[in-house]
Amino acid sequence: MKIFGSGVLLLIVLGTAYPFATQAPAADVFVVYGAGTASCSSWTARLKDPALHPQDVQWVFGFASAAGVFAGVQLKGDANAIEPFVTKYCQEHPTDTLTTAAANMVGNLR
Repeated sequence: MKIFGSGVLLLIVLGTAYPFATQAPAADVFVVYGAGTASCSSWTARLKDPALHPQDVQWVFGFASAAGVFAGVQLKGDANAIEPFVTKYCQEHPTDTLTTAAANMVGNLR
C-alpha cells in the first residue's frame, strides 16, 4: 500500500509540473553576446580608454541598428546622440548592463 501511495504522489507532482514544463519561453528573453554583458560601471570606467571604449560604442551602435532592422525602431536624431545618452544612463545606473542601457536608449530616442 505504501508503494501505491508514493506512485499517486509522484503522479500528482508530475501532473502539476507538466504544464509549466511545456510553456514557451517569454518573448523578452534573449541571449546577449559581447560588450552588452558588461556592467554600466565598465562603460564609465572605459570612457577614456582609446582601445576599449570605441568597441563598446560600436556594440551599442549595433544594438541600435538591430532595433531598426528587426523591430522597425528608428531613432530620432543622429548617432551623435547615442554615446552621451548611454554615458549618462550608465553613470546613473552603474549596476545595470550595457544591454539595459542600450535598450533604454532605444526606447527613449525613438
